Formats: sequence, C-alpha cells, structure tokens
Amino acid sequence: MGRAIQFVYPQDTQVVSLSDGSCALGCDHCNKHYIEQMPTLRDQVKPNTTSYLISGGLKPDGKSFVLDKKKEIEAIKKKGNYRFNSHVGFVAPEELDAMAELVDYVSFDFVSDAAVIKRVYHLDKTVDQYIAQFKLLRQKIEVYPHVTIGLDAGRIHWEYEAIDILNSLGADRLVLNVLIPTPGTKFEKVPNPDLSEVTKVFRHARKTFSGDRLLILGCMRPSGAYRGELDLMAVQEGVDRIVQPTPPARKYAEEQGFDISYFYECCALDAADNSRQTNEYQSPKEAVESGCCNTKPQTEVDSPFAVVD
Repeated sequence: MGRAIQFVYPQDTQVVSLSDGSCALGCDHCNKHYIEQMPTLRDQVKPNTTSYLISGGLKPDGKSFVLDKKKEIEAIKKKGNYRFNSHVGFVAPEELDAMAELVDYVSFDFVSDAAVIKRVYHLDKTVDQYIAQFKLLRQKIEVYPHVTIGLDAGRIHWEYEAIDILNSLGADRLVLNVLIPTPGTKFEKVPNPDLSEVTKVFRHARKTFSGDRLLILGCMRPSGAYRGELDLMAVQEGVDRIVQPTPPARKYAEEQGFDISYFYECCALDAADNSRQTNEYQSPKEAVESGCCNTKPQTEVDSPFAVVD
C-alpha cells in the first residue's frame, strides 16, 4: 500500500456567515463576494451535518461576530453534537474564555508581512500582533493556521517566512490556499499566481511541516485548467489532504497506489466519533440517495465550495 492521502468533500460541514454577508474590511481579495453566498444561522441546517464552519465578515477592528451570536450558537450546540470551527478575527485576552466556550477550533489566516496586512486586509496590525494572537488562542482552543499563497495581488514573497514562523510556533498542521482572482474585487484582473512559484512554496512547506504534521490543500483556489495542474502538483509534492481534488490529482493518486480515504467535513478537522469517513468516494448524489447527506451542493464555478466530480 502506498502513502496515505485523504480526499475531502465537506458535505457534512455547514458553512455560515454571522454578518449576513456584510464585512467592514472589504478586503482586496474577497470584498464580501464569498460571504454573500453563505447561509446564516437562521437558515435550515443541512441533514447529516456534524460540524459548522463559521466565516466572516469582520468588524472594522478585525473582530468577528462570534461573541455577538453567543445565544444563537449555544442554542445550536444544545440541538446536536456539532463541532464548531471558526474564523474569529482578533480576540482580546479577556474574551478568550467566552470564545473557547463557543468555538472548538480556529481557522487562523496568518500573514507575515505588515504591508500586505494593511494593503489587502486594510488592517493596522503588525506581524507581532498576529503571532501574539496565535499564541493567545492556542491557550484555550486548537488553532489551525492558513496561508493564502499569492495573497499580495498574486505576488509570492512573504509566504516562506510565514511557514517558518508557524513551524517555530509549533503548529501541527498547515492549510495552504491559493489566491482566486475574484470578480468584483480589486484583484479580479490579476493573473493566477505563477504555478512554478506556487510549487516552490508547497515544496518548502512539505519540507518544513514534515513527519506526522499535516499539509493540506484547502478549498480556496482557482478553478479551470489551473486548478487541475495545481491539484496534481500538490499531490506530487506530498500533501496529506486535498479538498475536492480534480481528476488529474485523483488519477495520479490511484495510479501510484496511494492509500486513499475520504472525509466529509472541513479539511482542517480530524475525524470525530460521529464523522463520516469512507474508503470509496461517495458523491453528493449517492449521499442523497442513501439518506446520508440530503443537501444540494453549491455549483457556482467560482465558489470554493463547489463540488467537483
């Protein structure tokens, strides 16, 4: 049996926005485009949901709406055995205990360049503040760092340092995303990040996050032929997990005899007792027919949550 790899199809994770699609930051790479598509806590939960991914938007100071929605989240927790993964923004020390009562995991977008933080996120935060926030959150909550390759209008330069910093901080996994030139944003006309340069970042990340630490290709990445080449490269460079892999990546893993498993929640999470895992791919249609996951998947071509068959 070859090396292990996990293909992730997050059908059992309910993605929600707490801000009704608004965001005070208007980041250059997103500008509310993705959160405007997301359900809210008021929407009906998908059948067979076992976890939630709480996304933005954020307030002008970079804080999230998680604590504002404390009662709503607590009510959901009482209804079922759900795990909550969240983008929490910046949390003050005195807010940490309250946040830890609501959130089981934090997906932490890490940037190691203050100029990029200001230019793209429109936040007056330093790298030291990002590091301090990472350390603070880890006191009470499991933190899963994310690095978006090419975040600076497609340019790649700060990502290596970010990976090295996260390694020094003892992160046990790293989720790599790749900038999507998204319509309606400042970056809509920038080219996809140069794939040869992206490959170098993956290679560095795999070398740095070695052993039993996980390297994951996340859901945010461009579509089309580029995505097929990116996915294949990521599998060849040794990622442990990949969200909704395209056919070239799946074919390569099969031809190489990889030990392939399938997971149906957010890629940053590990399986829990109530998580669905299979040794063969179960498509959304098959899941619906079996009564396992009665949900209509998003199919927008520019949606990072679109299911790719």
